[in-house]
Amino acid sequence: MIGRIAIVGAGLIGGSIELALRERRSGLDVVTLDRGDDLGPAADADLIVLAAPVAENIRLLQALQTRLSPDTIVTDTGSTKAAIVAAARGVRFVGGHPVAGAAAAGRAAARAGLFDGRPWVLTPRPETPAGDVARVRALAEGLGGVVHLLDPDEHDRLFALLSHLPQLVSSALMNVVGSGVGDAGLGLAGQGLRDTTRLAASPPGIWRDIVQTNHANIASSVDALIAALASMRDDPTGESAASTLERAARWKQALGD
Repeated sequence: MIGRIAIVGAGLIGGSIELALRERRSGLDVVTLDRGDDLGPAADADLIVLAAPVAENIRLLQALQTRLSPDTIVTDTGSTKAAIVAAARGVRFVGGHPVAGAAAAGRAAARAGLFDGRPWVLTPRPETPAGDVARVRALAEGLGGVVHLLDPDEHDRLFALLSHLPQLVSSALMNVVGSGVGDAGLGLAGQGLRDTTRLAASPPGIWRDIVQTNHANIASSVDALIAALASMRDDPTGESAASTLERAARWKQALGD
């Protein structure tokens, strides 16, 4: 039912989608566009995948809205969903979020197997036709993703904790430590600091968009973390720290490696 797919955004996610489609769906007509390209070749596709940063996806959606064929379905790959779902009124849109990444960003890091076994969240509106959801689901599963359906607001609440908070904590920790010890002091660091700050190398522009479009949920998650840290800071007996570490070990076991 899908003969032509247009991918708008040629970075890690968009590039990996293109590679996976060309490897696994050889008969499919795949068009990939990047920043500044004419959007005309995307307008008559059966399915458009917006794979740019969140704010750019919203802008692209608005730019495409008056040019789309009535039969075209649009999905995206952004890490926040409520804002773009609200912006997509009047478009056959199924919000999407492949929960996959790599240590390096950009097209050079793209690979066809990036989504294998990884969650791929879809956030359709209640009125979204079941057939539209089925088409986007088929795409995600065909690329190796494991599909989960969530309400857009619940998606953003969950991922403020699962993804957005860990990124901000990693970056804040690296900034505090680096500012405190300097380049020379970092030479004494063990593997623990490297492990806990891996995310600090993420590109800031992407995260500016995420904070802007999910600020209330992120603020709540930061408040909860501050409260936990303050509890350990203010208890000189170490009991708060011990109980926090005990509970954390149990949750880490549930999370797995």
